[in-house]
Amino acid sequence: MESVQQVAEKDKSPDTVLDRFQSIGLAEMEHASLQDRKESKYLLTAEQARDLISHLPDTYRVFEVNGQRVQTYSTTYYDSPHLNLYLTHHNGNKPRYKVRTRSYVGSDLSFLEVKEKKNTGRTIKHRLQTDGLITSLGADLREFFSSCLPYDYSQFMPVLINEYKRITLVSTTGPERITLDVDLSYHCASADLSLPEIVIAELKRSSEHSDSPAFDYLTRMRVKPKGFSKYCIGISLLYGNLIKHNNFNMTLRLLQKMMHGGPIRW
Repeated sequence: MESVQQVAEKDKSPDTVLDRFQSIGLAEMEHASLQDRKESKYLLTAEQARDLISHLPDTYRVFEVNGQRVQTYSTTYYDSPHLNLYLTHHNGNKPRYKVRTRSYVGSDLSFLEVKEKKNTGRTIKHRLQTDGLITSLGADLREFFSSCLPYDYSQFMPVLINEYKRITLVSTTGPERITLDVDLSYHCASADLSLPEIVIAELKRSSEHSDSPAFDYLTRMRVKPKGFSKYCIGISLLYGNLIKHNNFNMTLRLLQKMMHGGPIRW
């Protein structure tokens, strides 16, 4: 069975899943940086993800770094000892926040990020570029956190590592991009878990951008948006009975169903 990455990294030919798209680099991504955006997430099988990519028009371009169209991401999430940020999300409260450090492995870039979900449903990402992946949140970061996080971060500690590979398609007709995350794996101090058959698609648009072929085709596929937080699902899966997760049980059952659907050929 070939993975998304294996298909995407084959020798160039008109029949490969990403080859028909022109590339876009970091410098050209500015119009679709979308730090203030609306998001829709979808849980897909590998087959559904390939179907989606195959039906997108050539008004999308694929993000490429150093000749690679599939990027590797490593994210470390921070939370309080009692996982208060997780519980805020689990309980459905807003505004809510996630604190993470993220390494873009292929481009040697690292950021400290605070992701804020507002009462309006809009998502704002605050980020600070760092020299390498930081492993603790020291006093030198106080100015950054005071501008975007209404909590005392001094007790925050790393609680979860999430790694995955990402394909990013960027619209040339408006501020929109769609990402497809594959080969998800989770790690904490006591456990590891992989979700190799799951693709998380995320459609990110500005509030004013409504014309989206990606959204239209997902609707034709009868795939509905599904709330999916990589952080919260990872905590639910790895921390088990140590933390409540009943509000995520429907998503966890769907994951189990998708994971046991048998091999999917790409």
